[in-house]
Amino acid sequence: MSQLGRHRALHPLSAALAAVVLAVLSACGGGGGGGGNAVEGTLSVSSNLVVDGDTNDPNQRRVANDDADSAQPIAATSQVMGTVNLAGAGPAGASRAGGDPGDFFRVTLAAGQTLQLDFTADSATNDLDLYVFRRNGDSYLLVGVSNGVSLSECVRISAAGEYVALVDAYAGGSLYNLRIAAAGASGACFNSTVTGGAGPLVPGQLVVGLDAGSARVHAAGALSRTHGLALLEGGVAPGRVGLMALAADEKTRRRGLLALAGADEAAWREARRPAWMDRLSADSRLQVETLQYAKRLAASGAFDHVTVNRPLRATALVGRFPPDDPRYSLQRWHYEQIALPSAMDTLVAIEPQPTQRPIVAVLDTGIVAEHPDFAGQITPGYDFIQDPASAGDGGGLDADPDDLRSAASQPSFHGTHVAGTVAAASFNGDGVAGVAPMALVMPLRVLGRGGEGTFYDVLQGLRYAARLANDSGRLPERRADVANLSLGGAGIACDAATVALLGQVRAQGTLVVAAAGNDSARDAGRVAAVNYPANCAGVLAVTATDAQRGLAYYANGGVEVALAAPGGDMRVATTGSGLPDGVYSTLAGFDAGGVRVPTYGAFQGTSMATPHVAGVLALMRWVHPALTVDEVDALLQSGQLSDDQGAAGRDTAYGWGIVNAAKAVRAALALKNGGAVPGAQGVLETQPSALDFGTTTTGLDFVVRATAATDETVTGVAADSVAVTVAAVAVDAAGLGRYRVTVDRNALAAGVYTPTVTVQTSRRTLSVTLAVQKLAATTGVDIGPIYVLVYDTATREVVRRGLVRASGGVYRYRVDGVRSSSVAIVAGSDYDNDGSLCTSGEACGAYPVLGATLTPVDLTGDRSGLDFLLSALGAANAEAASRAASWKR
Repeated sequence: MSQLGRHRALHPLSAALAAVVLAVLSACGGGGGGGGNAVEGTLSVSSNLVVDGDTNDPNQRRVANDDADSAQPIAATSQVMGTVNLAGAGPAGASRAGGDPGDFFRVTLAAGQTLQLDFTADSATNDLDLYVFRRNGDSYLLVGVSNGVSLSECVRISAAGEYVALVDAYAGGSLYNLRIAAAGASGACFNSTVTGGAGPLVPGQLVVGLDAGSARVHAAGALSRTHGLALLEGGVAPGRVGLMALAADEKTRRRGLLALAGADEAAWREARRPAWMDRLSADSRLQVETLQYAKRLAASGAFDHVTVNRPLRATALVGRFPPDDPRYSLQRWHYEQIALPSAMDTLVAIEPQPTQRPIVAVLDTGIVAEHPDFAGQITPGYDFIQDPASAGDGGGLDADPDDLRSAASQPSFHGTHVAGTVAAASFNGDGVAGVAPMALVMPLRVLGRGGEGTFYDVLQGLRYAARLANDSGRLPERRADVANLSLGGAGIACDAATVALLGQVRAQGTLVVAAAGNDSARDAGRVAAVNYPANCAGVLAVTATDAQRGLAYYANGGVEVALAAPGGDMRVATTGSGLPDGVYSTLAGFDAGGVRVPTYGAFQGTSMATPHVAGVLALMRWVHPALTVDEVDALLQSGQLSDDQGAAGRDTAYGWGIVNAAKAVRAALALKNGGAVPGAQGVLETQPSALDFGTTTTGLDFVVRATAATDETVTGVAADSVAVTVAAVAVDAAGLGRYRVTVDRNALAAGVYTPTVTVQTSRRTLSVTLAVQKLAATTGVDIGPIYVLVYDTATREVVRRGLVRASGGVYRYRVDGVRSSSVAIVAGSDYDNDGSLCTSGEACGAYPVLGATLTPVDLTGDRSGLDFLLSALGAANAEAASRAASWKR
């Protein structure tokens, strides 16, 4: 949740302000320094984190993993952090000169698991691909591949067995995360492993095309002749598409690839294939070359279109779940919790489909307009930040609501994350999915540097959203259906002027939802009051749940709370994704050259819960554009928008309950159609559909619920493993409610297991997939060298620094000679050796937790017990993970 007040006791300790370079490292700690105090503690590391054996960090004890025979063994629930690069690419370090073009990993996987590769370097000059092999006698068969040009690649495992995964630097190099999702925990992934081949691919054949009127016809013809491409069907002419075959001779194909890649004449004449391909079968080598040829020819500019023979997929505004967005697997838990898949089933059944796209105004830090998941999803907005210093973009009010573009401006990309949850493009085979993909986002920039701003600017944004007179001097073509305020200030009472404005906004037909706040410590019994403006009459105040439908530990509460929605708890990982339980959405970061790069990541907070509710309200306005604010209030109070949770009826914890998209859509349709709803008979479903017990968790819950009124009942619940028991916790006469699943690892040998809990109903069989791992021994985790930075909170400068290595699988740090009276502590890896900690793809943590601000530690003497967690950035992290520039070592 972003803060409104600009003058606070402790501002976010910005990465840009803390940019210093580590000159000297000692074995552990910052050295003596003649006096001062010491800080020390233990760094915890999740048991599923793995570091690539040969990163670019020269302080790493390197173990090569450069071919299939020397593949690095990893567990089936691992998250690998690593680097690959071609020779001469990337920062100076252990790998730059000779290159480290590929990392191989050996892993035994179950059917349904997914390998997800993410990297963050500028995709204009850097490109990583993912290949999956299986051994076949003395050679390896290519059985899966993902070689697009985006920042994400994935391959789904279709049959259990041992696999070798290759992270390949096709161009340049980058930090990366290779994450293995538990079976049943992933969304759609186009690329699945097959027997004896790499998906729907015809080896040696390419589809090429020229647009009508294309000026590339001569270049295309010359390139085809030079590289021995034979035309099989069609034509190479403007307005035509042709099917072409690669040369039959492997050496000729290799020369063509080297020439297209710009290799020197000596390499071209030698025409050696990469050593890792030597162990592939001849057919697998041809498949790899076909894929590489398609990318090289596309990059050459000689053709307007080049692809292998693969089906293309179209985008849609509604569709069946899971969507084909490859990162949906990381969103599954929070979308299942609000019954979004069932809501989409109802929407798909509507004939004819609605046409007026609802508008959600996101009053926040602005958006990263070039993010691919916002293509076609944005309607014009405005920048309402009055103070140029706070705006950070060189001016005050303007018509550009884009987020900040430089690291020095301290962007948080908070609004980008919120907007993606509301309405990221879905069913398009790319990125993530939004709650309401048919909605348009109206970005209204009201928070500036560090995610801070004033409520005056927010008021102006609200007025604009509702088509009321405002400081911009202009009005949008159509008012927003919903205004999302993932922001607020603690300890502020709602005033009459704000209530009056909100009344005007509601009178225009704009629904207002706001975050309740993240100031509680529920684990310690302290619940903070709802923040302003969520505590105002006329606002739907939203609190946050965790992945188990409980109240998030940080979530504020009170009589003003209207609804709860997923906000996450990133201290735990229970959802089968292999990552902490955060809300996953669109983000941005900066590459080594300071260029802003669209990315994805997880945050936690009521800021993340609120756009779930805003998206559900947009779904309601999609099916019933004339739905009034008063009708929404009535539906809320009658329980038709939520699942009751906590005390019966409305309570101060959950409000009216956890928002339910399926119920909300059906309620809106019923109002529009006089009670008629497509598919009036509901069905039972389980939520979540997968549970990840990791290496230590013993008990997790799932819920059986109905999508609508139904006579379907639960007739039995059972597990297919002697190590798993299931017991009803709170269920009704129909068997609907909460069930507890317990795992006894004493009944298991060391290994990875994917048992299933079966829920038998009076009509069908439902299942919940489990992921359980038992370690062979209780050993610690070594993820390579970790650098510890100690900041002075007054000057925001690094005052001491040190390096720590794992000893017996445990990281214990001590930094001496700290003279500051108040400090903050950050630790992280530097796998790419660029001098920056906590960039996407690396391990990072801060005391006591990595968040939007760094917590000060008062030093009147030595301090011990300053323990905290290191997690992998870029795929999951608290709000600070998205801060533009990284902490420098």
